[in-house]
Amino acid sequence: MSVALLYFLPGAGSFAPHVLLEATGMEHELVRVVRDDDGRPVEPKAYLSLNPSGRIPTLIWPDGTVQTESAAISLAIAERAGRHDLAPAPDDPERPAFLSRLVFLTNTVQVAILRARYPQRFADGDDARAAVVAHATDELAGLRARCAAWYADAPFARGDEPGVDDVFLGMLIRWTRLTAEPWWDDPVLGAFYDRFHALPAVAAAREHEGFEIRPPAGT
Repeated sequence: MSVALLYFLPGAGSFAPHVLLEATGMEHELVRVVRDDDGRPVEPKAYLSLNPSGRIPTLIWPDGTVQTESAAISLAIAERAGRHDLAPAPDDPERPAFLSRLVFLTNTVQVAILRARYPQRFADGDDARAAVVAHATDELAGLRARCAAWYADAPFARGDEPGVDDVFLGMLIRWTRLTAEPWWDDPVLGAFYDRFHALPAVAAAREHEGFEIRPPAGT
């Protein structure tokens, strides 16, 4: 195998790694995963042997190494490409804060969005699920303010150039379209989201995947 293979679904957790493959110029091919009505991967047939959780994405490196988890794949792409503008080097003073933001996004923000969107994964019964959504909605309001603060003084979290953390947040903001308060309604995050989608690598990945930045007006 001479290229990386990214197993993806349009706009899913594979989007951040897809953007970073485009940004680094790393040779890659896309393999679309097909799910059944219950969300289980059914194509390619061997997908669960690569990623037993059934989650997306999975990346196979040219040497055959299989890697899962969107944030981990995203960081690995930047580091394998030697792109310290995307991910600060281990001895860079900005590294600790960068890692904190990235893990905060995947461990806290992403989980809150999933609770707000898919309460059936976290509780049984209508009342319990409504309580999950209500709690997640309240939590997301505070998390949104914390993320917006990253962009109070600069276009991206570390200054004028986007990093892996910005790419991951840009992906998650689109996921909030199905929550009570889409994050692009926040003026600061809305402006960041527009900057994010104006990046050439983001536009290229989005063109391949074929999804809209925001739902059409009135929907």
